[in-house]
Amino acid sequence: MTTLAASQRPAEDVLRNCLERIVAEQLGAPASAVSDVVRERSRFSSFYASDVINVRLASGEEFKVFLKDFGSFHHPKDTMKARRDRELIVYRDVLAHAELDTARYYGSIWDEAHNRFWLLLEYVEGLPVSHLEFDHWVPPARWLGRMYGYFSRHPELWRHCDALAVHDAGFFEETARDALRAVTDFSADLARRLEPIVRAYPGAVAVMTAQPQTLVHGTYRPAQIIVHDRRQPPRICPVDFEKAAVGASLYDLTFLVDGFEPARLRRLFGAYREGAAQYGVNVGDDREIEVVVNCFRLHRVMNWLAVSLARGYEAKVIHKLIGMAEDVARLAL
Repeated sequence: MTTLAASQRPAEDVLRNCLERIVAEQLGAPASAVSDVVRERSRFSSFYASDVINVRLASGEEFKVFLKDFGSFHHPKDTMKARRDRELIVYRDVLAHAELDTARYYGSIWDEAHNRFWLLLEYVEGLPVSHLEFDHWVPPARWLGRMYGYFSRHPELWRHCDALAVHDAGFFEETARDALRAVTDFSADLARRLEPIVRAYPGAVAVMTAQPQTLVHGTYRPAQIIVHDRRQPPRICPVDFEKAAVGASLYDLTFLVDGFEPARLRRLFGAYREGAAQYGVNVGDDREIEVVVNCFRLHRVMNWLAVSLARGYEAKVIHKLIGMAEDVARLAL
């Protein structure tokens, strides 16, 4: 279903009309088949309001739709327009043509006049991997390798997508500069500890930007990876593509593997390698992966420091992050 233009009708009418179109397209049922619509807040709703909509048909059948409401959020952020537009485009124009089992795009309402920005997707059963035991983390690592392999074979889906962020040298260097600026404003002593890391940071940037380019999720956190393990094999369904980018797949893997001890790291690296190999893509051995992941780990710490003052981090947190930056820098630089 194509994106709808602005409408003067009440929100409930706009939503019902949209759902009737979805039912017609997905089930082949007429608009009159919709007997009731029940909208409930998702228990995993976070920064943006997210609802699960249960569409009941006259036949007794029920059809669930997931609605992400970009017009309802906790507080304004920079680049919100770019992020919401990016996620719409990724679901509609990139993932819809991929074979990765992500949530199907059903439609959207983009109505600037009424601050109504609704992304309507397939509702996927399951739990975020952050709620599950470690064994459930291995399939998402394999899925990420598959995503890398798939988009390596289909660059036409992402290469010319202007909505995507770009993880180039400027992206990483700006984060380091922002980190040093924020820490300097907080404490001159801490800034002196961070300065040598920032001076050496171009070495990590060179490693990160030398990796093969592909579509990147952008925030492949465990809380944003849905696992439906009642199906075999389990369905892996990442969500929240607001920060999707052109960059290195290992940028995403770093979110998933950070903090694990060597034995579990090897399992996750191995699963990632297996997923990429399904498309004939070689990602290197564990040591090669770890070298690059450590550079991306350092970038993550730099990013946390860059936003530390704006987000009101406590002094003890900033001190801890400086220590983390020093520890990771010893591995990455």
